[in-house]
Amino acid sequence: MSKAAGGLGIKKASTWNIASVGKLVNWIYVKADRLWIKWIDSVYLKGMDWNDYTPANDSTWTWKTICKVKEQLKHGFIDNCWAPHQKGYTISHGYDWLMGTAHTQHWTKIVWNEWNVPKHSFNSWLIMQGGLNTKVRLFSYGCCQDDLCILCAEQAETNEHLFTECKFSCQVQKSVEDWIERPFPSDSELLNTSDSSMKWKALALVLSCYRYTVWHQRNIARIQFSVTRPVIVAERMKMVVQQQIRKFTDRRGGQHELNARIWTGFC
Repeated sequence: MSKAAGGLGIKKASTWNIASVGKLVNWIYVKADRLWIKWIDSVYLKGMDWNDYTPANDSTWTWKTICKVKEQLKHGFIDNCWAPHQKGYTISHGYDWLMGTAHTQHWTKIVWNEWNVPKHSFNSWLIMQGGLNTKVRLFSYGCCQDDLCILCAEQAETNEHLFTECKFSCQVQKSVEDWIERPFPSDSELLNTSDSSMKWKALALVLSCYRYTVWHQRNIARIQFSVTRPVIVAERMKMVVQQQIRKFTDRRGGQHELNARIWTGFC
């Protein structure tokens, strides 16, 4: 699925292949000025309507495949679904039509914020999909003896606990709040803001970096049986966020839209 629909933006290969063969189907529809099309019309179609044509049993596999794709795309061509596009049928149009309209996920703009570090975005995507191997999940598979949080050992390690309730995470949040001089950003706050300014991107970056950092520290604790002090973890976060903000603002010639108080905190 597309990133907007909650996927990773990776195309479905089998569907893309059908849409690609649809280019050949389209050439036959429009009777493109190609020697191959003239040969098809002379040998196979023989003046028959392309919509009504059915291949003979002894036809080649390639020709049968083209005819099969024609049936899959027929309604798109009959309804002229490509008419709004100046170029007519394209592989991309055919692919989108075959995939249908997917529901847009509201959280994707936070996850795929352009300022995020890519691995942070992927980690946030896993969180939104419930894909992290928390101890609650591992315990249900019989992979560990209990489901207690590795960082605080007080409650079951769920996504909600790990990122919002755990004492370790709360201390990291407090250190970040002291640094940015405002309450810690949340999904609901960012989603309810239509702003796409540098301030919004910076806060989305902080949230993404925080989630990755906490999950990273949780994995270190699970493997090395030690927990880094929250203040040190927050300082490491600060360095990553500063680096990302400077990279993107320098690329834009330093046109800062952040207010002075927030900008001072970040840089």
